[in-house]
Amino acid sequence: MGKYLEKAASPPVLNHAWHYLHKDRGPWRRNLSVDDMQKNIICHIGELSEQLLSKQYRPERMRCYEVDKADGNKRLLCASFGRDKLVQRAILTVLEPLGEAIFHESSFGFRPQYTLDMALAKVREWVRKDYVWLGDADIKGCFDNIPYEQVLKSLYKLCGDKDLITLVRYCIESQSNKFRLAGKGKGLPQGMVLSPFLCNLHLHHFDCFLQSKKIPFVRFADDFILFAKSESQAHEALQLAEKPLKKLGLELHPDKTQVIRSSRRYRFLGKRLPNSKPRFQA
Repeated sequence: MGKYLEKAASPPVLNHAWHYLHKDRGPWRRNLSVDDMQKNIICHIGELSEQLLSKQYRPERMRCYEVDKADGNKRLLCASFGRDKLVQRAILTVLEPLGEAIFHESSFGFRPQYTLDMALAKVREWVRKDYVWLGDADIKGCFDNIPYEQVLKSLYKLCGDKDLITLVRYCIESQSNKFRLAGKGKGLPQGMVLSPFLCNLHLHHFDCFLQSKKIPFVRFADDFILFAKSESQAHEALQLAEKPLKKLGLELHPDKTQVIRSSRRYRFLGKRLPNSKPRFQA
């Protein structure tokens, strides 16, 4: 039994995870509501702990459905049952400190103690330092296209717990292949509790590449900005970024990636970017 799986299945961690989910009104399991489950909550969570420790736990198939996006397209969302969300939250509870020990300080999305306002403050800081040319970029279909075998390998390097890796695989593969937009073996389900953490773990390799090339950046999940002091340097930074993304099975979105001079005319994650200082002619 791997130590991290054992920890995730422990009463204190399951209790901690329950505090995140006790107001979730979705079903606990197929044909069992959370309200009915709570009438025998100790029994249900105790049974779940035993299944995890004996390696008998298997998540139920996710419920998948499409929702309308603002641009008229569809977004596929997949929802786990409450029982499976609790397991995922318990796993996240034990993995998150390991991730926080290695994640880059310029990665702001879906991390404890990191906020969108902090990301925007970092953007302003770079612009004040005259890094006014921005490679404003979006990763095309990031969650749908991530090859999850690569993610599981990174996760093993992070924790070294084969039993926990197997459990995470079960969680990812509870999304039916027919709902995998990029095909079999690809995709972290949007709606799975673990997906944002696993996305950050996958893109940590990208962050490390940018640092090695001394390219200042701010990343919030699949949206990021590269900073440069000239327009040509910003274009060059975006071109450099394509190679490590390709190794990760990803690519820049051609319609949502551009080089701009920082200005309040543009937005990052819905917030206006700062104006840059005008250049005066001699």
